[in-house]
Amino acid sequence: MIRILLVDDQTIICQALKALLDRQQDFQVVGIAADGYTAIEQVAALRPDVVLIDIQMPGLDGVAATRLISQRFRGVKVLVLSGHDDGAYLKAALSAGAQGYLLKDTGAEDLATAIRSAYRGYGQMSPGLFEKMMSSRQEEEDVAIPSPAPELAQSVLSETELLLLLQSFDPSALSRVVERTTAQGATPELLNTLSHHLRSAPTNLATLYLSGALAGNWAAQDPEQQTSAMQYLRFGFKEGIRQGLPAEHLLLFYREGAKLEAEESFNWLSQAGSPWNNEAGMVFLSQEAAHTFGQDSVQYRTLLALRQIRSLKVLSETCRSLTPKLHVLRQGLTKLEPLVPAIAHLGGRTPQNGRR
Repeated sequence: MIRILLVDDQTIICQALKALLDRQQDFQVVGIAADGYTAIEQVAALRPDVVLIDIQMPGLDGVAATRLISQRFRGVKVLVLSGHDDGAYLKAALSAGAQGYLLKDTGAEDLATAIRSAYRGYGQMSPGLFEKMMSSRQEEEDVAIPSPAPELAQSVLSETELLLLLQSFDPSALSRVVERTTAQGATPELLNTLSHHLRSAPTNLATLYLSGALAGNWAAQDPEQQTSAMQYLRFGFKEGIRQGLPAEHLLLFYREGAKLEAEESFNWLSQAGSPWNNEAGMVFLSQEAAHTFGQDSVQYRTLLALRQIRSLKVLSETCRSLTPKLHVLRQGLTKLEPLVPAIAHLGGRTPQNGRR
Protein backbone atom coordinates (compact mmCIF):
# COMPACT_ATOMS: atom_id res chain seq x y z
CA MET A 1 0.00 0.00 0.00
CA ILE A 2 1.15 3.54 -0.80
CA ARG A 3 0.42 5.70 2.24
CA ILE A 4 -0.71 9.21 1.26
CA LEU A 5 -1.10 12.44 3.24
CA LEU A 6 -3.36 15.15 1.72
CA VAL A 7 -2.51 18.79 2.46
CA ASP A 8 -4.89 21.55 1.34
CA ASP A 9 -6.67 24.34 3.19
CA GLN A 10 -9.88 23.67 1.24
CA THR A 11 -11.73 20.86 2.96
CA ILE A 12 -13.91 20.04 -0.04
CA ILE A 13 -10.82 19.44 -2.19
CA CYS A 14 -9.33 17.08 0.38
CA GLN A 15 -12.61 15.18 0.63
CA ALA A 16 -12.87 14.88 -3.16
CA LEU A 17 -9.25 13.73 -3.44
CA LYS A 18 -9.74 11.15 -0.70
CA ALA A 19 -12.83 9.78 -2.44
CA LEU A 20 -10.89 9.47 -5.71
CA LEU A 21 -7.79 7.91 -4.20
CA ASP A 22 -9.71 5.46 -2.01
CA ARG A 23 -10.89 3.77 -5.21
CA GLN A 24 -7.32 2.64 -5.91
CA GLN A 25 -6.59 -0.70 -4.28
CA ASP A 26 -2.94 0.13 -3.63
CA PHE A 27 -3.59 3.56 -2.00
CA GLN A 28 -4.30 4.40 1.61
CA VAL A 29 -5.04 8.00 2.62
CA VAL A 30 -3.59 8.08 6.14
CA GLY A 31 -4.27 11.72 7.01
CA ILE A 32 -5.43 15.20 6.01
CA ALA A 33 -3.84 18.53 6.93
CA ALA A 34 -5.03 22.09 6.25
CA ASP A 35 -1.70 23.94 6.50
CA GLY A 36 2.05 23.43 6.31
CA TYR A 37 2.70 23.23 10.05
CA THR A 38 0.05 20.55 10.55
CA ALA A 39 1.42 18.71 7.53
CA ILE A 40 4.89 18.46 9.11
CA GLU A 41 3.38 17.16 12.36
CA GLN A 42 1.34 14.61 10.42
CA VAL A 43 4.37 13.43 8.44
CA ALA A 44 6.30 12.89 11.67
CA ALA A 45 3.41 10.98 13.25
CA LEU A 46 2.05 9.01 10.28
CA ARG A 47 5.15 8.51 8.11
CA PRO A 48 3.35 8.61 4.73
CA ASP A 49 5.08 7.56 1.53
CA VAL A 50 3.73 10.46 -0.54
CA VAL A 51 2.53 13.91 0.51
CA LEU A 52 0.12 15.56 -1.92
CA ILE A 53 0.35 19.26 -1.07
CA ASP A 54 -1.10 22.58 -2.26
CA ILE A 55 1.07 25.68 -2.77
CA GLN A 56 -0.97 28.52 -1.28
CA MET A 57 -2.05 27.87 2.32
CA PRO A 58 -2.30 29.95 5.49
CA GLY A 59 0.65 29.96 7.87
CA LEU A 60 3.39 27.85 6.35
CA ASP A 61 2.81 27.64 2.60
CA GLY A 62 3.36 24.59 0.40
CA VAL A 63 6.84 25.55 -0.79
CA ALA A 64 8.21 26.10 2.73
CA ALA A 65 6.51 22.93 3.98
CA THR A 66 7.95 20.97 1.07
CA ARG A 67 11.45 22.19 1.89
CA LEU A 68 11.15 21.18 5.56
CA ILE A 69 9.62 17.79 4.76
CA SER A 70 12.33 17.06 2.17
CA GLN A 71 15.06 18.02 4.65
CA ARG A 72 13.70 16.20 7.71
CA PHE A 73 12.08 13.10 6.18
CA ARG A 74 14.32 11.79 3.41
CA GLY A 75 12.14 8.86 2.40
CA VAL A 76 8.94 10.89 1.95
CA LYS A 77 8.09 12.03 -1.58
CA VAL A 78 6.32 15.40 -1.92
CA LEU A 79 4.06 15.93 -4.92
CA VAL A 80 2.64 19.43 -5.40
CA LEU A 81 -0.96 19.67 -6.58
CA SER A 82 -1.63 23.30 -7.41
CA GLY A 83 -4.06 25.51 -9.27
CA HIS A 84 -1.19 27.72 -10.46
CA ASP A 85 0.69 27.01 -13.68
CA ASP A 86 3.10 29.87 -13.07
CA GLY A 87 6.76 29.14 -13.75
CA ALA A 88 7.87 30.86 -10.51
CA TYR A 89 5.79 28.50 -8.39
CA LEU A 90 7.05 25.55 -10.40
CA LYS A 91 10.71 26.47 -9.92
CA ALA A 92 10.24 27.22 -6.23
CA ALA A 93 8.52 23.91 -5.53
CA LEU A 94 11.13 21.84 -7.34
CA SER A 95 13.99 23.77 -5.76
CA ALA A 96 12.44 23.00 -2.38
CA GLY A 97 12.65 19.28 -3.11
CA ALA A 98 9.26 18.40 -4.60
CA GLN A 99 9.19 15.19 -6.62
CA GLY A 100 6.81 16.76 -9.12
CA TYR A 101 4.27 19.48 -9.88
CA LEU A 102 0.73 18.72 -11.02
CA LEU A 103 -2.23 20.98 -11.74
CA LYS A 104 -5.56 20.50 -10.02
CA ASP A 105 -7.29 19.81 -13.32
CA THR A 106 -5.26 16.59 -13.66
CA GLY A 107 -7.50 13.60 -14.38
CA ALA A 108 -8.08 10.96 -11.70
CA GLU A 109 -6.20 8.19 -13.51
CA ASP A 110 -3.31 10.50 -14.40
CA LEU A 111 -3.09 11.59 -10.77
CA ALA A 112 -3.00 7.98 -9.59
CA THR A 113 -0.26 7.16 -12.10
CA ALA A 114 1.75 10.21 -11.01
CA ILE A 115 1.53 9.20 -7.35
CA ARG A 116 2.78 5.70 -8.14
CA SER A 117 5.63 7.09 -10.23
CA ALA A 118 6.60 9.61 -7.55
CA TYR A 119 6.56 6.82 -4.97
CA ARG A 120 9.07 4.91 -7.12
CA GLY A 121 11.27 7.99 -7.31
CA TYR A 122 10.37 9.37 -10.74
CA GLY A 123 9.69 13.07 -11.20
CA GLN A 124 6.22 14.06 -12.36
CA MET A 125 4.90 17.14 -14.12
CA SER A 126 1.60 18.11 -15.75
CA PRO A 127 1.84 18.07 -19.56
CA GLY A 128 2.82 21.40 -21.07
CA LEU A 129 4.16 22.97 -17.86
CA PHE A 130 7.81 22.72 -18.83
CA GLU A 131 7.09 24.05 -22.32
CA LYS A 132 5.18 26.98 -20.81
CA MET A 133 8.10 27.79 -18.57
CA MET A 134 10.52 27.59 -21.48
CA SER A 135 8.27 29.78 -23.62
CA SER A 136 8.15 32.37 -20.87
CA ARG A 137 11.93 32.27 -20.59
CA GLN A 138 12.30 32.63 -24.38
CA GLU A 139 9.98 35.66 -24.42
CA GLU A 140 12.01 37.30 -21.67
CA GLU A 141 15.24 36.65 -23.57
CA ASP A 142 13.78 37.97 -26.83
CA VAL A 143 12.76 41.21 -25.15
CA ALA A 144 16.08 41.67 -23.37
CA ILE A 145 18.33 40.54 -26.22
CA PRO A 146 16.76 40.75 -29.71
CA SER A 147 19.81 39.07 -31.29
CA PRO A 148 21.44 36.65 -28.83
CA ALA A 149 25.20 36.57 -29.09
CA PRO A 150 26.95 33.21 -29.56
CA GLU A 151 28.57 33.41 -26.12
CA LEU A 152 25.11 33.27 -24.53
CA ALA A 153 24.34 29.91 -26.09
CA GLN A 154 25.30 27.97 -22.97
CA SER A 155 22.34 29.54 -21.09
CA VAL A 156 19.72 27.59 -23.07
CA LEU A 157 18.73 25.97 -19.76
CA SER A 158 19.31 27.12 -16.22
CA GLU A 159 20.41 24.46 -13.74
CA THR A 160 16.94 24.45 -12.17
CA GLU A 161 15.27 24.01 -15.56
CA LEU A 162 17.62 21.19 -16.47
CA LEU A 163 16.97 19.38 -13.18
CA LEU A 164 13.25 19.76 -13.79
CA LEU A 165 13.58 18.38 -17.30
CA LEU A 166 15.57 15.36 -16.11
CA GLN A 167 13.13 14.51 -13.33
CA SER A 168 10.50 13.25 -15.77
CA PHE A 169 10.34 11.96 -19.33
CA ASP A 170 8.26 14.49 -21.25
CA PRO A 171 8.73 13.78 -24.98
CA SER A 172 7.53 17.18 -26.22
CA ALA A 173 9.70 19.09 -23.75
CA LEU A 174 12.76 16.95 -24.52
CA SER A 175 12.31 17.39 -28.27
CA ARG A 176 11.94 21.12 -27.89
CA VAL A 177 15.15 21.39 -25.86
CA VAL A 178 17.04 19.40 -28.52
CA GLU A 179 15.77 21.71 -31.27
CA ARG A 180 16.50 24.85 -29.31
CA THR A 181 19.96 23.73 -28.22
CA THR A 182 20.91 22.77 -31.77
CA ALA A 183 19.57 26.03 -33.20
CA GLN A 184 21.54 28.14 -30.72
CA GLY A 185 24.77 26.19 -31.18
CA ALA A 186 24.90 25.17 -27.53
CA THR A 187 25.22 21.42 -28.09
CA PRO A 188 28.82 20.93 -26.80
CA GLU A 189 28.07 22.87 -23.62
CA LEU A 190 24.90 20.94 -22.83
CA LEU A 191 26.52 17.59 -23.70
CA ASN A 192 29.28 18.37 -21.23
CA THR A 193 26.72 19.19 -18.53
CA LEU A 194 24.75 16.02 -19.26
CA SER A 195 27.88 13.88 -18.97
CA HIS A 196 28.26 15.08 -15.36
CA HIS A 197 24.65 14.14 -14.63
CA LEU A 198 25.16 10.68 -16.13
CA ARG A 199 28.00 9.98 -13.72
CA SER A 200 25.63 10.30 -10.78
CA ALA A 201 22.52 8.91 -12.50
CA PRO A 202 23.66 6.62 -15.37
CA THR A 203 20.17 5.17 -15.94
CA ASN A 204 18.24 8.45 -16.11
CA LEU A 205 16.22 8.09 -19.31
CA ALA A 206 15.80 11.80 -20.04
CA THR A 207 19.56 12.35 -19.73
CA LEU A 208 20.30 9.38 -21.99
CA TYR A 209 17.84 10.58 -24.64
CA LEU A 210 19.13 14.15 -24.63
CA SER A 211 22.74 12.94 -24.80
CA GLY A 212 21.97 10.62 -27.70
CA ALA A 213 19.85 13.07 -29.68
CA LEU A 214 22.28 15.98 -29.23
CA ALA A 215 25.35 13.89 -30.00
CA GLY A 216 23.59 12.57 -33.11
CA ASN A 217 22.84 16.09 -34.30
CA TRP A 218 26.41 17.15 -33.59
CA ALA A 219 27.83 14.22 -35.61
CA ALA A 220 27.70 16.37 -38.74
CA GLN A 221 30.38 18.61 -37.18
CA ASP A 222 32.17 15.85 -35.28
CA PRO A 223 31.74 12.35 -36.83
CA GLU A 224 33.09 10.68 -33.70
CA GLN A 225 29.94 11.78 -31.88
CA GLN A 226 27.90 9.23 -33.87
CA THR A 227 29.38 6.34 -31.89
CA SER A 228 28.60 8.07 -28.60
CA ALA A 229 25.09 8.89 -29.78
CA MET A 230 24.33 5.26 -30.63
CA GLN A 231 25.70 4.11 -27.28
CA TYR A 232 23.43 6.51 -25.39
CA LEU A 233 20.38 5.65 -27.48
CA ARG A 234 20.96 1.89 -27.45
CA PHE A 235 21.40 1.79 -23.69
CA GLY A 236 18.49 4.20 -23.19
CA PHE A 237 16.17 1.98 -25.24
CA LYS A 238 17.11 -1.13 -23.24
CA GLU A 239 16.88 0.72 -19.94
CA GLY A 240 13.52 2.16 -21.00
CA ILE A 241 12.20 -1.38 -21.48
CA ARG A 242 13.51 -2.35 -18.05
CA GLN A 243 11.93 0.68 -16.39
CA GLY A 244 8.59 0.18 -18.15
CA LEU A 245 8.70 3.29 -20.32
CA PRO A 246 5.57 3.50 -22.54
CA ALA A 247 6.01 2.25 -26.09
CA GLU A 248 5.40 5.67 -27.65
CA HIS A 249 8.20 7.10 -25.50
CA LEU A 250 10.58 4.28 -26.38
CA LEU A 251 10.10 5.24 -30.01
CA LEU A 252 11.97 8.50 -29.35
CA PHE A 253 15.18 6.53 -28.82
CA TYR A 254 14.49 4.44 -31.91
CA ARG A 255 13.70 7.43 -34.16
CA GLU A 256 16.93 9.20 -33.22
CA GLY A 257 18.94 6.00 -33.67
CA ALA A 258 17.32 5.33 -37.06
CA LYS A 259 18.69 8.66 -38.32
CA LEU A 260 22.21 7.36 -37.69
CA GLU A 261 22.08 3.57 -38.16
CA ALA A 262 18.69 2.40 -39.40
CA GLU A 263 19.35 -1.35 -39.46
CA GLU A 264 20.76 -1.60 -35.95
CA SER A 265 18.05 0.63 -34.53
CA PHE A 266 15.33 -1.43 -36.18
CA ASN A 267 16.68 -4.52 -34.44
CA TRP A 268 16.01 -2.86 -31.08
CA LEU A 269 12.29 -3.04 -31.74
CA SER A 270 12.22 -6.84 -31.79
CA GLN A 271 14.63 -7.56 -28.92
CA ALA A 272 13.54 -9.49 -25.84
CA GLY A 273 11.12 -7.54 -23.68
CA SER A 274 10.26 -5.06 -26.42
CA PRO A 275 6.56 -4.11 -26.51
CA TRP A 276 6.59 -4.93 -30.24
CA ASN A 277 7.99 -8.44 -29.84
CA ASN A 278 4.54 -10.07 -30.06
CA GLU A 279 1.79 -10.82 -32.54
CA ALA A 280 0.18 -7.37 -32.26
CA GLY A 281 3.56 -5.66 -32.58
CA MET A 282 4.31 -7.54 -35.81
CA VAL A 283 1.88 -5.30 -37.68
CA PHE A 284 3.76 -2.17 -36.59
CA LEU A 285 7.14 -3.76 -37.32
CA SER A 286 6.03 -4.74 -40.82
CA GLN A 287 4.79 -1.24 -41.54
CA GLU A 288 7.98 0.28 -40.18
CA ALA A 289 10.16 -2.08 -42.23
CA ALA A 290 8.22 -1.30 -45.41
CA HIS A 291 8.49 2.44 -44.78
CA THR A 292 12.18 2.43 -43.82
CA PHE A 293 13.67 -0.27 -46.04
CA GLY A 294 11.01 -0.99 -48.69
CA GLN A 295 8.84 -4.05 -49.34
CA ASP A 296 11.65 -5.83 -51.19
CA SER A 297 13.98 -5.54 -48.21
CA VAL A 298 15.24 -8.46 -46.17
CA GLN A 299 13.71 -6.93 -43.03
CA TYR A 300 10.23 -6.72 -44.51
CA ARG A 301 10.28 -10.19 -46.10
CA THR A 302 11.66 -11.73 -42.91
CA LEU A 303 8.83 -10.24 -40.87
CA LEU A 304 6.23 -11.54 -43.31
CA ALA A 305 7.71 -15.02 -43.04
CA LEU A 306 7.81 -14.77 -39.26
CA ARG A 307 4.15 -13.74 -39.15
CA GLN A 308 3.23 -16.75 -41.28
CA ILE A 309 5.25 -19.05 -39.03
CA ARG A 310 3.53 -17.67 -35.94
CA SER A 311 0.11 -18.12 -37.56
CA LEU A 312 0.92 -21.75 -38.36
CA LYS A 313 2.13 -22.27 -34.81
CA VAL A 314 -1.14 -20.92 -33.41
CA LEU A 315 -3.11 -23.19 -35.77
CA SER A 316 -1.00 -26.18 -34.74
CA GLU A 317 -1.52 -25.48 -31.05
CA THR A 318 -5.28 -25.17 -31.61
CA CYS A 319 -5.40 -28.53 -33.38
CA ARG A 320 -3.31 -30.13 -30.67
CA SER A 321 -5.70 -28.89 -27.97
CA LEU A 322 -8.66 -30.41 -29.88
CA THR A 323 -7.08 -33.88 -30.21
CA PRO A 324 -8.04 -35.19 -26.72
CA LYS A 325 -11.62 -33.96 -27.17
CA LEU A 326 -11.91 -35.69 -30.55
CA HIS A 327 -10.56 -38.90 -28.99
CA VAL A 328 -13.23 -38.84 -26.26
CA LEU A 329 -15.94 -38.18 -28.87
CA ARG A 330 -14.68 -41.09 -30.99
CA GLN A 331 -14.80 -43.43 -27.98
CA GLY A 332 -18.37 -42.39 -27.25
CA LEU A 333 -19.48 -43.05 -30.82
CA THR A 334 -17.78 -46.46 -30.76
CA LYS A 335 -19.79 -47.47 -27.69
CA LEU A 336 -23.02 -46.38 -29.39
CA GLU A 337 -22.44 -48.40 -32.59
CA PRO A 338 -23.92 -51.74 -31.25
CA LEU A 339 -27.08 -49.91 -30.20
CA VAL A 340 -27.77 -48.34 -33.60
CA PRO A 341 -29.70 -51.37 -35.15
CA ALA A 342 -31.89 -51.73 -32.06
CA ILE A 343 -32.70 -48.03 -31.99
CA ALA A 344 -33.56 -48.13 -35.69
CA HIS A 345 -35.80 -51.17 -35.16
CA LEU A 346 -37.66 -49.52 -32.29
CA GLY A 347 -38.05 -46.36 -34.29
CA GLY A 348 -39.87 -48.27 -37.03
CA ARG A 349 -42.49 -50.03 -34.80
CA THR A 350 -46.02 -48.67 -34.47
CA PRO A 351 -47.76 -49.50 -31.16
CA GLN A 352 -51.48 -50.35 -30.99
CA ASN A 353 -52.43 -46.88 -29.82
CA GLY A 354 -51.09 -45.47 -33.04
CA ARG A 355 -48.22 -43.66 -31.50
CA ARG A 356 -44.80 -44.17 -33.01
